[in-house]
Amino acid sequence: MRFKKVVIIGMGLIGGSIGKALIEKGLAHEVVGVCRRRSSLDRAIKEKSLTKGFVNSYEEALPGAQIIIIATPVHTIKEVLDNLAGSLKDKGVLVTDVGSTKKEIVEYAAKYRDKFVFLGSHPLAGSEQKGVESSSHDLFRDSVCVVTPGGDDAGEEGKKKLKGFWEALGATVVEATPAKHDEMLAFSSHLPHIVAFALAGILDDGFSKEMFAAGFKDTTRIASSDALLWSDIFLSNRENVLEALARYKKVLAGIEDDIRSGRKKELEKKLENYKKLRDEIV
Repeated sequence: MRFKKVVIIGMGLIGGSIGKALIEKGLAHEVVGVCRRRSSLDRAIKEKSLTKGFVNSYEEALPGAQIIIIATPVHTIKEVLDNLAGSLKDKGVLVTDVGSTKKEIVEYAAKYRDKFVFLGSHPLAGSEQKGVESSSHDLFRDSVCVVTPGGDDAGEEGKKKLKGFWEALGATVVEATPAKHDEMLAFSSHLPHIVAFALAGILDDGFSKEMFAAGFKDTTRIASSDALLWSDIFLSNRENVLEALARYKKVLAGIEDDIRSGRKKELEKKLENYKKLRDEIV
């Protein structure tokens, strides 16, 4: 699959990695970026994530685009969709996003079905690092990307194009409804980030940091993620995140009760079961 022109709006870790992959693999003749600040655009060009770009100029960036990727934080995606609706002249252009929540975004984009073709995406790839400087052309290699159609607006042609796009970047594509995506990601991604942040929150000046070795560092690695980005994600998927937290607290309470009561066999049985569940993850 090769595109004449791909437009990426937002040049952080994911947007930058998409651009680098397209250029490295020769998948697009032009990779055009749209950034809010000149400094962000300059960094993206220096990192070779773009062939050219513009600062807040949709009118200059969009003409001729075959696919547009919104790679901005979740809380700004609606604003970008508004801007696209007012700037795009070709209603057949495929637009996707890379947001970590989907239902709210897909439902919002549906009001612009007469302006462009929208299909939600969520590449399950990333890092606790942020910024285009941390981007990589092989970030999506052997990863999974969830595509979340809203109704049948995109049709089979749109799905095929988007699936081919992500597969060309190295990802395996799976399809889910926006609601199912948000429900599952609350447990598989959002909750683990909350747990990591909370675990890091136990640290204070009374602890000797030298005593916190690999186990603690490995478990809290993702607590180094961007706080603004993740607070937006938690709030955007509030109901599912709260359900995941409730289930986690119930499991944690069971472990606490066994420890408090000295129930060694019960505790060991729980831990063995949880180990088994973890080991079943490929």
